[in-house]
Amino acid sequence: MLFSEVIGQKEIKQRLIRTVSENRVAHAQLFYGAQGRGKLALAVAYAQFISCKDPNKLAKEDSCGICSSCIKYNKLIHPDLHFIYPMAESKVVKKTKSSGKSFVSSDYIAPWREMIFENNHYVTLNDWYQKLDIERKQASINTADCGGILGTLSYSSYEAEYKIMVIWMIEKLYYQAAPRLLKILEEPPEKTVFLLVAEQIDMVIPTILSRLHQIKVPKIDNDSMVKACVAKLNLTNEKAVEVSRLANGSFKQAVKLQSQADNFGKNLIKFVEWMRICYAPDIPALLKFSGDQAKENREQSKQFLQFGMETLRRCLMIHLGHIDMVRLLETERNFHVKFSPFIHNGNIQMFAKEFDDAIFHIERNVNAQLIFLDLSLSITKLLRVKEKTATS
Repeated sequence: MLFSEVIGQKEIKQRLIRTVSENRVAHAQLFYGAQGRGKLALAVAYAQFISCKDPNKLAKEDSCGICSSCIKYNKLIHPDLHFIYPMAESKVVKKTKSSGKSFVSSDYIAPWREMIFENNHYVTLNDWYQKLDIERKQASINTADCGGILGTLSYSSYEAEYKIMVIWMIEKLYYQAAPRLLKILEEPPEKTVFLLVAEQIDMVIPTILSRLHQIKVPKIDNDSMVKACVAKLNLTNEKAVEVSRLANGSFKQAVKLQSQADNFGKNLIKFVEWMRICYAPDIPALLKFSGDQAKENREQSKQFLQFGMETLRRCLMIHLGHIDMVRLLETERNFHVKFSPFIHNGNIQMFAKEFDDAIFHIERNVNAQLIFLDLSLSITKLLRVKEKTATS
């Protein structure tokens, strides 16, 4: 991954390049920010830049892309580049129970590389869960992986000056594994760089966080996003401008918006049908919907509920007369306008509480069918709540 292939983030790229030119590469760094901004892409591009053999890389402010090191980085097979990421036993890779060994990241390296290349280094936790086919299991960074870091990094580097360990989604670190990782961060092997990636910095264990040099990855600037949408998503410039405006600085959101435009928005279609049967109310249909939704994994269910909350927020804004402040594709606008009279100051707080509670219970592995049925029944009542007037 070249720095030039990372969308936007010019200031951070320049800062990372200076750390190499001034020989002050921090041994433990954290790239954090919302999904789709290029945290993992930056980490891999930085690692490749550090390891690049081109003597003129500092002048060019990028890796050469053609030396032996860059060629291996382009395939993510460099012997001095190591990855750790959340895992769970799945159909893709089975735990070796006969030997009593726990699975480690290297057991998943083939699907990991495939997932990164399929998404151009812009990946989400849900992308990874789908790639692993772990159904409704929760993945974590386990003690076996953390225990093996020292062994992996204790030897001299094979080709590059630095051995680099990329730990993706560090907030998924299993609490019992934290002491092992903490010890390594406090006493790292010589010529070793740890590049950690997180989306929710407040969920990173504080003792780990205190040992890291933090780099906040901001939203992708609009001009860079437009260019990326044209080049990577094959959009016209006019369409790229519209998608970029709605993407809110996230390339993954831009990809999602384009996907929704292509297939008329699977989430929106499902949400519209859900609201229709709730309003009816059609109890047999609600039972079927709840059963179908329970077949989704937890991350997919959470994302659908979050999509629902965002849809309700947009409807409220339209109801209050602020349609110009709502980011909508034309294919979404019709439903939002028609549904907006049902979302108002009399029920929005109760809607928010019900959706928040559902997400909370999904995260704690409560029966998904019961969660969605209970939420659906609550929605049938809330859609009939009257709007509050000034006198009431």
